Amino acid sequence: MSSKIPKATVESVRHTSQRISIVIPTRNRSAILAQCLAALPMGARGLDPPEVIVVDDCSTDDTRKTTDEFCRATAWQVRCLHQDRPMGANAARNAGLRVALGEIIVFIDDDILVTDGWLSKLLAGLSQKSPVVSGAVRLTQEGPLIGRHREEVSSYLSEILSPPRGAGGEIVPAACNMAASRWVFDRARFDENVRPPVEENDWLGRARVSADFVPEALVWHQKSSKDARLDRVLESAWRRGSEGGWWLRERLRISAQERRNLAKRALKTSLRAFGHAAFRCCWGGVVVGMGELSRALALAGLINRGPRAPESWR
Repeated sequence: MSSKIPKATVESVRHTSQRISIVIPTRNRSAILAQCLAALPMGARGLDPPEVIVVDDCSTDDTRKTTDEFCRATAWQVRCLHQDRPMGANAARNAGLRVALGEIIVFIDDDILVTDGWLSKLLAGLSQKSPVVSGAVRLTQEGPLIGRHREEVSSYLSEILSPPRGAGGEIVPAACNMAASRWVFDRARFDENVRPPVEENDWLGRARVSADFVPEALVWHQKSSKDARLDRVLESAWRRGSEGGWWLRERLRISAQERRNLAKRALKTSLRAFGHAAFRCCWGGVVVGMGELSRALALAGLINRGPRAPESWR
């Protein structure tokens, strides 16, 4: 028997608006949120309008006005939840989950632009074997980013064109473009104390399910020139590396020998990256080297993750 969703289920999703809930966490990015919302009708083409929940993580801008204007322009219904204090993207996602009515939960971020037919393509990937799916994410910037090789640094800006893999080789979803059956979230919610790039790894492990990757369910990821500045990307690489090393050390609880092996491997990768940077005059190598160095140091317990800054929720 096929593991794909039965045709009858697909048709019920098509005609029952409450079966799908789209949750969008946001904070102080009303202009970019407006673009995200405006793309949804095209992305859901062929389906009844889903339930949309915008979770405002204590914004001080025109976020609520933006959602109201979208509702008036499209006749779509949007619930706007307001957090009393800034708690971060994972807390916002969990807040959306608590009120969502859908049997299928979809997550995108506020800086995502969905493409034509995106939702149907994403939902088609759901199966009994893989009740979680994630789609491709492409940056809006074209050409090189930093250094000579785009692929060296694009992952630090969350460009995902192939299936992301976890420590055991499993496919890991990306919360900026994913869908899952509701019952999966009854098993586990997002840990509000875990940050990128391991928040999805952490959640997937606790949910004890398999995920699949749907490359055709493409979304565009908007990043400004400021986001792609060298200092910003270097800071992101260091932060993401240390978070990943901390998570492997403290949460995954791998053996001391495994930690040493992973730390040595990350250190070797870092040295190769710095060597590439020096030999080729390539800043991309510096970015990779910084990320792998902080990962190695965190795995070895020589550095630790800093406290969460509410202003830096992603």
